[in-house]
Amino acid sequence: MRKKDTELRERLIKCAIRIEYSDGVDAINIRRLAAEANIAVGTVYNYFDCKQDVLLALTEDFWTTALEEMKNNITEERFSIQIARILTYLHSKMDDRAVRLMKSLHNDVAAGRVRMMSTLRVLHQTLVERLKQDRNIRQNVWDEAFTMESFAEFVLMHLVLLLQQNETNANTFIQIIERVLY
Repeated sequence: MRKKDTELRERLIKCAIRIEYSDGVDAINIRRLAAEANIAVGTVYNYFDCKQDVLLALTEDFWTTALEEMKNNITEERFSIQIARILTYLHSKMDDRAVRLMKSLHNDVAAGRVRMMSTLRVLHQTLVERLKQDRNIRQNVWDEAFTMESFAEFVLMHLVLLLQQNETNANTFIQIIERVLY
């Protein structure tokens, strides 16, 4: 896409967010989005094939923004403390809007999973970067069989499980991280 096209797509997403906030997810449709953006209906179809594509874009935008905020707001050096804060932060993001958006993807579960996997890859990479930055981790903890990447995958898997179970007490999980790393 050209720069102009990217800007219009972003404007359409912002319009969809306004519709969502004012009238709910169900009120989003291509005609309403075109009217809100003050463009022709056909122009919207240049960016989104259907309402489901708009909802996927909204969900992706939600999680991209949340992960960017997380990167900027959680700055402790110690990885274990970061994980406790990340869990609390992600719990706070699992509000009504996040749930509504994710439930709205029921018509296109496969596409929703693909986008969610993309978000999880970003979170995995963030965990690896945070592990690299923690100077308190024992020098000999990593080897060929036990890598930062594999440990980040383990942590991510358990973060997702804790979020799915709506579990806010992660003391045992944090203790495991502490004992492994320090």
